[in-house]
Amino acid sequence: MARTKLIAKYAALDTPNLAERIHQTITDHIAEKGIEDLPYLEVNGRWTGKLTISDGGWRGDFDFLYPVLSMCRVDREGNVYADMAKIEKRVAIWRETLHTPNEDDQYLGVCDETFEDGNYMEDDANDLHSAFYKSEMDAFINSDNPDLLEHDRALTEIDNLFRDSSIGADSSQRNFGEGFAVERIENAEDLRKIMEAIEADSAAGGGYSWINPDFDMDNIEEMFAEGDKEQDWMQWIDDLRNGRFGELPEDYDGLAEDEDR
Repeated sequence: MARTKLIAKYAALDTPNLAERIHQTITDHIAEKGIEDLPYLEVNGRWTGKLTISDGGWRGDFDFLYPVLSMCRVDREGNVYADMAKIEKRVAIWRETLHTPNEDDQYLGVCDETFEDGNYMEDDANDLHSAFYKSEMDAFINSDNPDLLEHDRALTEIDNLFRDSSIGADSSQRNFGEGFAVERIENAEDLRKIMEAIEADSAAGGGYSWINPDFDMDNIEEMFAEGDKEQDWMQWIDDLRNGRFGELPEDYDGLAEDEDR
């Protein structure tokens, strides 16, 4: 089995100072672009060693990928900054995933016998591939009559522009898979359109739909109403900065998870 080839492929990313590099990447982003969009962003580390912060695109299955806010803290004065302890925790989890063999490795193409160097694009090609994917996803979501089959064909055509044809015909059978982090769905209407497209595709093919008939629009709208992150995030920061929560502990971290407290 082994994973020596996969581990070697990610050597440029899996460096002893990876946590420090991620910390600097987040710090630079906040200094240059502010904090307003942080709830939507992820840190992505590629096999080439490149670290980026973005809102989606093509992702490799073994890339480092975590939400930015999962590696930040917010103090009692509303300041947002990278948190080394949280970053080190995510790096440790990622390293364990990268280095630990799995019984399904041969099917994932990551054991030494099935490893394919051709699956790994250089940064420039990956950036363009990602941009094409995001553009197609945006067009699909904003279409008046989204067609899931046509959308999948478009994604496959994009794949064919960037990926070696020897990878095989299986690549055309995927819907939103192969490491791609789908553009976030931020409202009930977009989700409804995608669900209807999936239903139509299933009906046309004579298959079964996974969509629960009891999951109606009222439930969808309620779900999104509870998660208006953009408004809640900046309002919460403003409340902290203006002392609306009263006296908070000196070591307060508004982003701490239960295990971090």
